[in-house]
Amino acid sequence: MNNHEVLVPMRWSDMDALQHINNVSMLRLLEEARIRFMMRFGSGPDSGRVTMFVAHQEIDYVRPLLYSQEPVRILMRVTRIGGSGFDIGYEVLGADGETAALSEASMVVVDGAASGRPAPIPDALRAQLEELLGEPVPFRRRRESV
Repeated sequence: MNNHEVLVPMRWSDMDALQHINNVSMLRLLEEARIRFMMRFGSGPDSGRVTMFVAHQEIDYVRPLLYSQEPVRILMRVTRIGGSGFDIGYEVLGADGETAALSEASMVVVDGAASGRPAPIPDALRAQLEELLGEPVPFRRRRESV
């Protein structure tokens, strides 16, 4: 896989009454990892080059993520590149090194104008994304109800 590790500190307040990281806090950890990941490759919010937003986010919670003073390790990669959007895959590792969650965010590039309409991925960004392309996220699929 073409994974890049991002370390994100947890906060004591991320933990809920059940003594694990709350699902809303998990989204915050993933957001922080995504920003750090994109900034690492010159495509972060401060780059001024590309306007994009999260169009979809999916998470499989594999096991509880327990609070640790050590930063959470999040392995990230690009899993799909389309015309105006791309997907980022995540694997969240607990302090014991075991997978706590799998996630994927679908990013959409927009024209930056008030319309916010999808726009083609710029060639420079596409080249960076292609270097980060890896395997799809191995989500557990829900069984269809009868």
